[in-house]
Amino acid sequence: MAKPFSFFLVTDTHYFDSSFSRTGPAYEERSRTDQKCVAETPAIIDAGFKQIAEDTETDVILIPGDLVYRGEYQSHVGFRERLYKLQEQGKKIYLITARHDYGGESAEFIDDKVVPVKGMPREELRDFYKDFGFDEAISEHKESMSYVAQLTDGIRLLALNCDGDCKDFKGIWENQMEWALEQIKDAHESGNYIFAMTHYPLLPFSAIMHLIGDAKLTDWEAVATKLADAGVDLIFTGHMHAQAVTEYTTEKGNTITDVQTGCFVGCPCAYRKVTFEDSNTIDIKSYTIDDFDYDKDGKTAEEYFKWRFDRMILWKMEEILPAPVKKILDKFTLKKLGRLLFFKVDESIKDKLAVDVGVELVRNIFLGNEPYVKGTPMYEAMAKLLKRLHFVTRILGKKLGKKNPILADIDTFVLSMIGDEEQRDYNLKLTINRG
Repeated sequence: MAKPFSFFLVTDTHYFDSSFSRTGPAYEERSRTDQKCVAETPAIIDAGFKQIAEDTETDVILIPGDLVYRGEYQSHVGFRERLYKLQEQGKKIYLITARHDYGGESAEFIDDKVVPVKGMPREELRDFYKDFGFDEAISEHKESMSYVAQLTDGIRLLALNCDGDCKDFKGIWENQMEWALEQIKDAHESGNYIFAMTHYPLLPFSAIMHLIGDAKLTDWEAVATKLADAGVDLIFTGHMHAQAVTEYTTEKGNTITDVQTGCFVGCPCAYRKVTFEDSNTIDIKSYTIDDFDYDKDGKTAEEYFKWRFDRMILWKMEEILPAPVKKILDKFTLKKLGRLLFFKVDESIKDKLAVDVGVELVRNIFLGNEPYVKGTPMYEAMAKLLKRLHFVTRILGKKLGKKNPILADIDTFVLSMIGDEEQRDYNLKLTINRG
């Protein structure tokens, strides 16, 4: 590599075209249960793409899928227009598509009705986006809509579509993996570093994600092992709308790092700039959209995204929790909870409502860099709470652990999700293996 090379990573844009209706009870019913913004996507994406376009030193943008909301044909038209505008501003774009980019749920929202609109057939996506990676590919696996592209001298991208069977299997087909391994070998033999991108995370990025089916690729351990042992040590992913950096090491001692990026149109509204500083060092920095042209009810962009996220969690809590439990959470401060269970809460957090803490802890999983590590007042309060409830969690662990070993120790399971000692989900440097 003669000089430093950088690219932007943007994922889960979920564009919903401005020509569609998005007001009234039907839209509000959908909106309050969703982390991402939808009505706001034209404004958010235009603002975010403007920020990216202003960086004249970085010409490449990678987008690993979920380009539009629910496969609306017109949304694809509007999104592609924005990509062409970026091209006119000197950007080269490489993308793959994912499950939100096709299917039978395309609709707009008119008053209290969800009205179907024309959708995009999956088989048309490759040619529709041919100018954004596919036609420049040095190798292509057309059956899966995957390809390899030469991003710059000495660096290749392995763009793996992981739609699988477009139903339950969300992963890499056997013949697709065989093709990928051939491309990895060819890259190494020709003196190129090759990294990958998929839509679904390769690795579960938090303890809870082991229990969520689509939070990682189907057969993720087998896929991670094959890629890592073949010499791929870096992959960029999306889908879960979370900021996370996760590592996996195979039995042979090869490590692959999954850099997952948050949703571009919802909390944390993040994108990344990745710079190959030299032959062995990558610098990764994260950014958010500063502002966008929309009525945010006096909120900043950051406040607006958090408000949308918190509203979703509160609604889910209403659905899931029994009314008496929710009532207690709504009224109990941590100090009252501590008194009830005979443990002391630090003065700095004693007035926090239990419900607010619950929402924050969930939000932090997706924001990344979870702050409550050992020694912080919140960690100590949670540890004391779990200790008081251990007679319950121990029984639960014995039962649940039989089916999901990760749940065998409930206390450790919970505490692992609230604090991240490494604090590198946003900014980090990686040492890569150039082979």
